Amino acid sequence: MKTAASKNPISPPQDLISGHLRGFAQDPLVFLTDCARNYGDVVPLRMLYKRAFLLANPGDIERVFVTDHAKFRKPDWLRTPAVRRLLGDSLVTGEGEVWSRPRLASQPAFHARLMESYGHSISTLTQKMLQNWNPGETRDIQRDMTHLTLEIIAKTLFRAEGNRWVEAVGEAMDTLMVRFGSRRNLFGMIPYPPSPKELGAVDQINKAVDELIALHDLALLQERGTFTENSVDLISVLRESETEKGPEVARLQLREHLKTFLAAGYESSSLTLSWAFLLLAQHPEAKNRLTEELTEVLNGKPPTPEDLPRLVYTRALIRETMRLYSPLWMTGRQAITSLEIDGFVIPKGALVMTSQWAMHRHPRYFPCPDEFLPERWLGEEINSLPRYAYFPFGGGPRVCIGQSFAMMELVLVLATIAQKFTLDLATDTEIKPWATMMLRPSSRIVLRLSTSP
Repeated sequence: MKTAASKNPISPPQDLISGHLRGFAQDPLVFLTDCARNYGDVVPLRMLYKRAFLLANPGDIERVFVTDHAKFRKPDWLRTPAVRRLLGDSLVTGEGEVWSRPRLASQPAFHARLMESYGHSISTLTQKMLQNWNPGETRDIQRDMTHLTLEIIAKTLFRAEGNRWVEAVGEAMDTLMVRFGSRRNLFGMIPYPPSPKELGAVDQINKAVDELIALHDLALLQERGTFTENSVDLISVLRESETEKGPEVARLQLREHLKTFLAAGYESSSLTLSWAFLLLAQHPEAKNRLTEELTEVLNGKPPTPEDLPRLVYTRALIRETMRLYSPLWMTGRQAITSLEIDGFVIPKGALVMTSQWAMHRHPRYFPCPDEFLPERWLGEEINSLPRYAYFPFGGGPRVCIGQSFAMMELVLVLATIAQKFTLDLATDTEIKPWATMMLRPSSRIVLRLSTSP
């Protein structure tokens, strides 16, 4: 068996006291990429007094996520106060029944028979947004995509109309994400006391989610007697799963679950779309090929779910965007028992790290890994890609429950906007990826609109 001695040459250089924590904190994306490319398939690390191992082999990642998933749990840093203030006890942070109960309860809301209805709502809401867009003006694309994806979640999954709470949720989430991404508190791992602004943001989100529930209940009341079995929504199924705990506990737990779906659902989609439009603005050849496909497939009509099978390049463009800028840039598991991976002893309590950022840019699996090449997803060779060389939605039992919904949403929104407008860079500001809880742009993405040819 291999061990991870302090001067092991298969590990990057480390600080005597902090170990590899300083290098990780200075630039986690550079650090993880260097580890995966230069130090083998299992990279032993030390974060202060904590043992950690970065996995850079798809087979080992699959073992942790799938084959031996019962030997791992979510890591301790997901139970720190900074994360709990944002997500509480929910699908992302919970273990055991705290996770399995809402996971099972949520499945009907993502049933395949509901996707067509969801897709039509996505297309309609995107077209409604575009009514306020005009050629020649500039748009803060991340702000626009945040508002749109929040409205989409409210309409499709929560059956709630209106956008009074959208601005509040977006601003409050921004506050918490910035706090979480601070190098000072190392992604929530160092328990600094919350600032008044952070506590205010938490209160703002709680009030907004309570309003969302009230809007949902109003819609339910207005439609009473007309609901069919196709009227499943996320709030109803989650509320039903928690009723045995008593009304007050059930209400608070419902709020925690909805905060998770909001944070994970709107943020990941809005970021992917923002990165996609930035990449299109930087790559005219991809923009032209997208326009050609939309013209051929749609023939001037708005995209609908029925068009999805033929929007092949549009889907490839989304997949390539999520390869380069996966919102989920790192995931982790904590060993609940000692085990062996690829000849390394993983002690009980050690952190096992996987990084979408590092794996998706690994030259072993992706030629020209740092280049934007949507066509890489169109050839037969992509079928030989190992399963966990590309995993933007995670994997195993805890894979993102809404991944089919998300892919449909991303393709339909991109197609709807690109059919009507061309988006070009409005400034020469360099925009870099910023690793917070999700992968955000370092500054605003400001794009100028023109009418699509």
